[in-house]
Amino acid sequence: MPPMSVLFFDLDNTLYPRSRGVVPRIDRRINDYLEQRVGIPASDVDALRRRFWAEHGTTLRGLTLVHAVDPDDYLAYVHDIELEDLLRPAPALRALLQRIPARKAVFSNASRTHARRVLGRLQLIDAFEAVIGLEDLGYVPKPQPEAFRAALDCVGAGAKESTLIDDLQPNLATAKRLGLRTVWVSGEKSPADAAFDHVVPDILEIESIFCAAV
Repeated sequence: MPPMSVLFFDLDNTLYPRSRGVVPRIDRRINDYLEQRVGIPASDVDALRRRFWAEHGTTLRGLTLVHAVDPDDYLAYVHDIELEDLLRPAPALRALLQRIPARKAVFSNASRTHARRVLGRLQLIDAFEAVIGLEDLGYVPKPQPEAFRAALDCVGAGAKESTLIDDLQPNLATAKRLGLRTVWVSGEKSPADAAFDHVVPDILEIESIFCAAV
């Protein structure tokens, strides 16, 4: 691994297991926003979100393009959730990150505020040199190529020297096309996926990849 390589870590469902239940709480807030702020009938919310995900990558991207929603208002609303009962310090992950000799950044489709709150609960804020939220991407989310270019620019890195560690395959597929190394945190025991460079069931399993590479 080149000495100045950058590891980009997704946030939600990557730095902690999806079983913690953070994303379902955000999903409920998204549904509330669509109904209460945008005026979408409850019966249409799920179909609209699926369409926006398929066409634009996130619900917010679709809302800004189709309904002219204020992205900052949306992000503040949907991330206004309790985290204290869901997330706790992650000393094993903290120690692992310290052992990996590479630059590290969080690269999330969530707001920067939400990312910092999550990292605060995990006690990992100072484990990363940068926290890149949706605001830093011009509100263009992964898996759009523009999001990756913005993230690379944020830390002054090139794609060929960088790695994306993420739980969502569409994000990893774009990263792979752009030349980044890819690590899929699958959340379960999975066979190797030829589409990606590495597959691990849990974030703590990445040590065998990166410590063996230096």
